[in-house]
Amino acid sequence: MNRLKLFLPLFLVLLMGIALYFGLKQDPHQLGLIQQDKPMPEFVAEDLLLRNKTFSQQDFVGHITVLNVWASWCPSCKLEFPFLQTLRERPEFKLYGLNYRDNRPAALEVLNKLGNPYLRSVYDPKGKLALDLGVYGTPETYLIDSQGIIRYRYSGELNQDIWQKEFQPKIEVLQSMASGGSS
Repeated sequence: MNRLKLFLPLFLVLLMGIALYFGLKQDPHQLGLIQQDKPMPEFVAEDLLLRNKTFSQQDFVGHITVLNVWASWCPSCKLEFPFLQTLRERPEFKLYGLNYRDNRPAALEVLNKLGNPYLRSVYDPKGKLALDLGVYGTPETYLIDSQGIIRYRYSGELNQDIWQKEFQPKIEVLQSMASGGSS
């Protein structure tokens, strides 16, 4: 029994090494999505730009949506704005923003200064919708199908390479499914 106690620290170090090895192999941009293949959570929130207009999960039905979680205090969010501007007028989806744990004047200042890439933006000052979505931080981007079902999440700053590799193929599959094709 005493000899077994001698090997216990070695066994624990070996176990921690294995856990660390597998943890380091995971892509931090591919975080688990608790809402994968589930509808957008039920919510009613203000539109960031139009205080008297509300947003709800029904606004995500009838078209493919790319939902980008951002904040005025997030440097990476600001860095991805020029790329998001190139996506704004794409006909195959609607680009919406989710302004996360921010104050309205600061968010509006960023949009005025950098340009507003979003067709609409949900104002979520307390982060309730973001919490329901499982947001880890900003920026994060969600792909939502035309039935309002969350299909994919990317954590991190978007750029052309990530868009082509991660989002474009998934959008093409969703378009094909919506038009009755098989994939």
